[in-house]
Amino acid sequence: MLTDYDVRQAVEFESHDSPVLSVYLNVDPHRRTVEKYKLALRNLLEKADGANPEDVRRVQNYIEMGYNRTGRGVVLFSCAAKDFWWAQSFAVPVEDTVFVSFRPYVRQLARLLDTYERCGVVHVDQEGARLYLFNMGVLEAADGYLGEEVKLHRSGGWANPRYQRHEAAQARRNLQEAAEMAEEFYRETGTRRLILAGTEKNVARFKELLSNRLRTMVIGQFNADANASHSDIRDKALELAAKAEEKESQMMADLVLATAQQGGAAVLGLVDTLTAVQHGRAHHVVALADYSQHAYRFVDSGLIVLELTEEGDLASGRIQDLPDAVESTLRRALVQSIGVTLVDQHPGLAQAGKIGALTRW
Repeated sequence: MLTDYDVRQAVEFESHDSPVLSVYLNVDPHRRTVEKYKLALRNLLEKADGANPEDVRRVQNYIEMGYNRTGRGVVLFSCAAKDFWWAQSFAVPVEDTVFVSFRPYVRQLARLLDTYERCGVVHVDQEGARLYLFNMGVLEAADGYLGEEVKLHRSGGWANPRYQRHEAAQARRNLQEAAEMAEEFYRETGTRRLILAGTEKNVARFKELLSNRLRTMVIGQFNADANASHSDIRDKALELAAKAEEKESQMMADLVLATAQQGGAAVLGLVDTLTAVQHGRAHHVVALADYSQHAYRFVDSGLIVLELTEEGDLASGRIQDLPDAVESTLRRALVQSIGVTLVDQHPGLAQAGKIGALTRW
């Protein structure tokens, strides 16, 4: 199970005298057999120019002998020279990627966190609700409320109005108790998003009883039988979360762009965004998913530039090379628990610098 400590380990580690090998491998059994993903790994490692051979061996050995074959995606970071090893298996898919640098490559990890981190699912029926918390597709916590059984009473073959009213009142009491439990459960677990499952009628009734805080967290709903297993609930929730993230990422890019253009608390472009992150001003970073850019940072002043000039070299002192300053921005944001959103396509953002951020001031 991925924890905040695990994330910090990955984003804070760096090694300037020994390379870090980063590997993302899709091991989804619905898409690949064991032999196919082992072959995919070999192809990836052949492209890992500059990787320490010992790191390559560690990654190969883990997939051959250490991986328990229970997930859909594996993420590995290795720097044998510094005794650094980070391995996580996720119940969510990843895209095959290999990267060699002085830090773990966290861009795809940032996107996984934005899409699948701490998503709650409430499975509702007339007698109450089952509460689930999935973190990166893994069931992290569960609870539930089961109230008094609700039955359909009949008299003379026709529904008795008095019993119908009793049934409706009891169902509402059950859902009210479940809503109050959900409020406490999802506050204590730090849940960011909520999905509702059940019949349309029960979900609609339950949603009316939620607090404003929980209602604003709801990103969608789906139909689910009362006897649906938690794995069925999880799979449908992950699919819905991925679709919701696509929509939310477009909305976030729209918001950053509009706020900056109106002179509000937002910045656009790599230099201003990275500077805002470094100075603790950034609140939420949004970037095109495939955007990368080499840059330089003057260590003493903190100034960041995309190109060096002779005057800048002489005036600003020591220079730090940033092979991918976008990756540096995302990593720094994760260290500070700043929100990160990656969007596949957004014409407006592409024209305005490909990256931006909402700021605190």
